Amino acid sequence: MADGFLSPYRVLDLTDGRGMLAGRILGQLGADVVQVEPPTGSSARLVGPFTTDPPPDNSLCWSAYASAKRGLACDLDSPAGRELFLRLAAEADFLIESEAPGVMAARGLAFADLARISPRLIHVSITPFGSKGPKAGWAASELTVWAAGCALLPARDGVGPPLRITAPQGWLHAAADGAAGALIAHFARLRSGKGQHVDISAQISVAEATLSLVLAETTADPRGRRPMPGEPVPQARAGRSSWETFDGKVEMAMGMGALGGASTNALFAWMRERGALDPEFDDWDWTKLLADLQAGRLTLEGLEAPRAEIRRFFERMTTAELVAQALKRRILLTQIQTTRTLVESEQFQGRGVYSAVLEQTGPRLLPHAWAKAPGAFSALRPAPRIGEHTDEVIADWLGSGGRPGGPGPSPDVQPPDRPLAGSGFSSWPGWSQDPVSAAPWPTTAPRWCAWTAPRGWMPPVWSARFPKASSITGKALSGRTAMWASSGWRLI
Repeated sequence: MADGFLSPYRVLDLTDGRGMLAGRILGQLGADVVQVEPPTGSSARLVGPFTTDPPPDNSLCWSAYASAKRGLACDLDSPAGRELFLRLAAEADFLIESEAPGVMAARGLAFADLARISPRLIHVSITPFGSKGPKAGWAASELTVWAAGCALLPARDGVGPPLRITAPQGWLHAAADGAAGALIAHFARLRSGKGQHVDISAQISVAEATLSLVLAETTADPRGRRPMPGEPVPQARAGRSSWETFDGKVEMAMGMGALGGASTNALFAWMRERGALDPEFDDWDWTKLLADLQAGRLTLEGLEAPRAEIRRFFERMTTAELVAQALKRRILLTQIQTTRTLVESEQFQGRGVYSAVLEQTGPRLLPHAWAKAPGAFSALRPAPRIGEHTDEVIADWLGSGGRPGGPGPSPDVQPPDRPLAGSGFSSWPGWSQDPVSAAPWPTTAPRWCAWTAPRGWMPPVWSARFPKASSITGKALSGRTAMWASSGWRLI
């Protein structure tokens, strides 16, 4: 049996460039993932960057996201291809696809159709806006998905169109959610023996990656609404957060308020020690400046002078020096990585993050094990050529009538009463914060929280310590602790 937590399980992956990461994740964890593509090749093979090799095996996108999978060529729109696919689906544990809503149904391969031949099958759909709803049939691109998820709202300048996200990643968020949803459905299947449809909306996935800015309107933050004509555009953050160093770049917001202000105070204290801070700013307390900015006693223009002090200081320092002092002094700063610095990272190399594979066109160095967990990951296989493993997969999956007992292993232990019973999780700190000032949102977001699901199952319980500005349904907490159970919040 292959290594990896999911080694007994089989996955049919019909995704293109809009969802391939989901199958990649399951494949890294040991599942037998079969990337199904048309005989002419997947559209993901047309996505760059490209090597100098001839197509269709020159896409580095395909190399990255089709790795950890076997390849099978199948024309789903032909009778023979559909018949083969149905036989494979009867032996699969998971199916992942990213077709537009209605396409799978037109082929007779919708969740309801496949559930009749394999009630245990978990069917994951990754679409722009979900399989149902008023926008289900809308066309979408990486840009429009991000716009619909609110991530472009703070990037507007009131003059031109919103700026796009620099590197395409919207579908990666959705695909990662698809992998997580598949495993949650799998836990439920261990209890019920039944599969289900996991319906992923990329719009929702990217909305969850906006640092809570999607909550701005409900929390009376002015950035959550469109400015009226002539009204200044609310700023997404108090100035720049990307800074040039002597040999690279770092990311650091000039934080203000209860959380971020302490970091900026620590930076200014260090600059003062080095004689690099104008005495004009000696008495600035960045934990209190947010109130001055909100009251109009301080303007964004007034922050240009201290920003210039930081810029001059950082330009004389190496990235390594800044990161080392940030760790020592608790300054919220990090290096902006490039592909080269990521590959050369001693931290990543020490943890064995990368694996080398050999494709027909040459070697590839790919991200692999993202966690230290013995037995979690299988060896990484290179991305397949078109139809490379078709005969092999048919023999493995369909030979001798398929697997005894149907898809998936038969567990020797009684499945839990609830999908995640017996598991425990904690997150601290787990606050939701304002991306401008790192000040706590005036919402139910806790500063500290923990979730537990002890053996025998109890309702999820949250324990939260709230900042003074927080409230729950309008009730001021004033630093009190609240407990959440299935019945709702209770102050203690």
